[in-house]
Amino acid sequence: MRGGARRALKAAGVKEDIRRALLFGAPCGAVSVIVFRDSTLFLLHHLFKVMPLAAYVQTIGPYGLPYIWWFCLLGAAGGFIIGLALRWLPVPDLLTGAVLGVGAAYLVPQYLPRGTPPWVLPLIGAAWGWGAVFLMRPLSLRGRS
Repeated sequence: MRGGARRALKAAGVKEDIRRALLFGAPCGAVSVIVFRDSTLFLLHHLFKVMPLAAYVQTIGPYGLPYIWWFCLLGAAGGFIIGLALRWLPVPDLLTGAVLGVGAAYLVPQYLPRGTPPWVLPLIGAAWGWGAVFLMRPLSLRGRS
């Protein structure tokens, strides 16, 4: 195979990786915000009474969007990044999602109420990242197919 053909095949593979991460990773990241991140906040409030109610916040946030929509958009962007990481790196998926979720929780402002314990931030980040990868599992984002 000549060099030009090899480059064309590699470029087609990269485009396919980006397409799959965008089509499957982004929606899983957005859904994970509601299903895993906010559910974790809800349980921390109602079952363990460790923080004020902060789940499903409908107050207006950046750019005039409610916070829940804002977090879903950011979750979709994070899901895309996690989807690319799973396509390109040979790493354990659920652990990678949790670790990247904790990193994302520290990079994205979370707007948690005062009095929130400091361990809540990494917990909700890990819940989001783990949940996003858990939802991606049946979509075969793992490696090249």
